[in-house]
Amino acid sequence: MNVPTDLLSSIGICVGFAALIAAVTWRFRQPLIIAYLATGVIIDPNIGLRFITNQESISTVAEIGLILLLFVIGLEIDLRKMASGGAAVLLTGALQVPICVALGLAFFYLFGVQNAPHNYELLYLAACMSLSSTLVVVKILNDKFELDTLPGRITLGVLVIQDLWAVGMLAVQPNLLNPNLVPLLGSLWRGALLVVGGFAVAKYVLPHMFRMVAKAPELVLVSALAWCFFLAGAASLIGLSREMGAL
Repeated sequence: MNVPTDLLSSIGICVGFAALIAAVTWRFRQPLIIAYLATGVIIDPNIGLRFITNQESISTVAEIGLILLLFVIGLEIDLRKMASGGAAVLLTGALQVPICVALGLAFFYLFGVQNAPHNYELLYLAACMSLSSTLVVVKILNDKFELDTLPGRITLGVLVIQDLWAVGMLAVQPNLLNPNLVPLLGSLWRGALLVVGGFAVAKYVLPHMFRMVAKAPELVLVSALAWCFFLAGAASLIGLSREMGAL
């Protein structure tokens, strides 16, 4: 069988399979994220049916899908309501990762698995186990219409703080004996710059722009996509992930 390798065919195959599997998943009242993950496994060139074999096409389609998905989720997030969690969010987010890391290490030690001197493999593994997938959790909450509830807002706040923990872990990961805080501070500074700039444009520029194009639905769609990919590109330009820029 001749497998198409061009990007357009790859997008068509991915979207077609995703729609088909999502319809079945929705029929059985399961989260749609399961369908999207199953689609990736089924068409995977290594363990799946090899409907797509071009790795570059797979990476491009996956990145575009993540950007659009996170953008849609971001549209439904109300930061004011999320901040209403207050101390509960900050305290839970600050303590959750260290407590889970400690529990992970205790689990390993309980079964007699210990690190060799100057070996931090178990610490890395416990740290990875303490983190959640922001995309998967937010998508499930969104599908169940729980993103705007108090537990949903607290969960989202904890996930955001988890991402900050992850940035810190990546900064010290190369050498725990001599952690490099420069990448951490740089990432936080660039992230803050992107957030402040994005909020400023969203508050003072976008309302006027969307009022101008409100009577033309196609222009509203194009303008929204332009804003999505502009922020994704800006995030990439300053060294952050495109997906987080879209969110």
